Amino acid sequence: LRTETFKYPSVNVLAKIPGTDAQLKSQYVLFGTHQDHDGVREAVAGDSIYNGADDNATGCSAVLAIMRAWQQKPGRRSALFAFQGAEERGLIGSRYYSMHPTVGENNIVAVLNAEMMGRNAPDSAALMGSQRPHRNSLDLVQTAMLANKANTSFKLDTLWDRPDHPEGWFFRSDNLPYARLGIPALSYTSLLHPDYHTPRDERERISYPKLTNMARWMYLTGWAVANRQDPPARDKDFKLER
Repeated sequence: LRTETFKYPSVNVLAKIPGTDAQLKSQYVLFGTHQDHDGVREAVAGDSIYNGADDNATGCSAVLAIMRAWQQKPGRRSALFAFQGAEERGLIGSRYYSMHPTVGENNIVAVLNAEMMGRNAPDSAALMGSQRPHRNSLDLVQTAMLANKANTSFKLDTLWDRPDHPEGWFFRSDNLPYARLGIPALSYTSLLHPDYHTPRDERERISYPKLTNMARWMYLTGWAVANRQDPPARDKDFKLER
């Protein structure tokens, strides 16, 4: 039996870009990600630095790119960008922000979360929150599917979003606290790989073309949500299995 203790400060870093529509700018699309990893841990093959290139520098890069594009051309709705802390210690940053948002909870119409976007097959991806019982907005899922079909053409792995999947992946990223509140929430991910939570998760192993396409897919979903007249409808019978 081995235990590890982690003691370090953590913060949520937030940014906002106002919308252009006088009637819709009080509503927000939240682009989220986590900006922490594991730091220095027990050495593996002499390397004790856990870089977290995929988990989750890729997610941070995606949200930064989306923020830059949004600044150049804002949507009708406003956009929030949340770089959340202490995800690896139990979603602490997103749990806190979901309960203490800087805008009204009811003003957040959708949460799009970036989680590990740069590994595995170049044409494969997963959209967590797209399958029952994890789906809380068929409307938002359909918007994401249309964006993928028209632009990025990923083959979607739906097995990881099933309630019987042993990894329980839906419950392990920053989409979860928002989904529990009923806010339409999705996570964009390229899923696990053998270097997950090891010192081998380094930048040389990232597929940058894939990361670019994952960020593009997430951006285009958010852009569609930000510029439509009505916010994504919420599934009335949403209930998680745990």
